[in-house]
Order: sequence, then structure tokens, then C-alpha cells
Amino acid sequence: MWSGGSALRRYAVRLDVADADLADALAEAMAATPSLYPVSSGDRPDVTVTDRSAPAASRPLLRLVGGPLPEDAPVDLVLSAAHVMAAGLRVETDARRDAPPPHLSPREREVLVHLADGASNKLIARELGITERTAKFHVAAVLTRLHARNRSEAVSIALREGLIAL
Repeated sequence: MWSGGSALRRYAVRLDVADADLADALAEAMAATPSLYPVSSGDRPDVTVTDRSAPAASRPLLRLVGGPLPEDAPVDLVLSAAHVMAAGLRVETDARRDAPPPHLSPREREVLVHLADGASNKLIARELGITERTAKFHVAAVLTRLHARNRSEAVSIALREGLIAL
């Protein structure tokens, strides 16, 4: 069991936000967040939060325009991301979020259903009346179309995108 101290690590955040309403909302929310405190442009921050298109001088940089978070991200999400980045971790969003669901052929959808059932290539081949090599080809095509690294991720993406239902 971990018995480390309970001291709260505080992170310096510089706000470089052109949108005055957003800047005010972030500053107000940051005042209520004990682990984050604002610093001026002359001080060295742990993270800079900006909605400007030009990069700021400090690192790391949490960009709200064309960066990891959308411009209209909720204030608490922005501050949570700032906290994570200040701690030295990366913040990424799913670029596919706004993309239309991938198009799968009818056969690829059948294969995907079998993947969701945990079927091996051999079982997929038997169930669909195709060779194991063809099943392997279809599985690879599904992974590619869904931008998945493995079968589990493909099923997860398919469920999230509504391509299959359990």
C-alpha cells in the first residue's frame, strides 16, 4: 500500500486567452481549484492555456484552437487538461470524433460482428463459408478502416460509432 505524503502539488498556469469571457471563466474556476494557480506573463508557468493560433513562448502549451481541446470546451475540462499537462502528461483528443463513421462493406460488418463475439479467424472463416486466409484479410481490412490497433479496439470503436450493437 502506498504511504506517500498527502501534500497537494500546485501547478502554475498562465492564461493567454483572447476571449475575455473565457479568460474570466477560467480565472474564476482556477481560483476554486487548489492545485492550480495563475501566473503572469513574466513568470515561468508549468502550462500555458491559450485560444490563440500562434504558439505561446512557454511549454507545455494547451491550445484550444486547432489543438487538443475544442474552442468551446467546458471550463472544468480545460482546467483538468491543464492540470494533467502541468504534471507532465499529454492531452489528446480523438480526431475521429467529428468524422463520419467509417464505411464498411456488408462482409466487413459480418466479420466485425464475429470479432465482437471473440471469434478467431478460423471460426470466422467457418461461419462465413470462406477460407481462413480470406477471413484474415477481412479482419485486417476492418482494423484498417476503423484505425484500430487490434481486435478489441476495433470492437470498441464499432460500438462507439454505432456500427454494431451487443
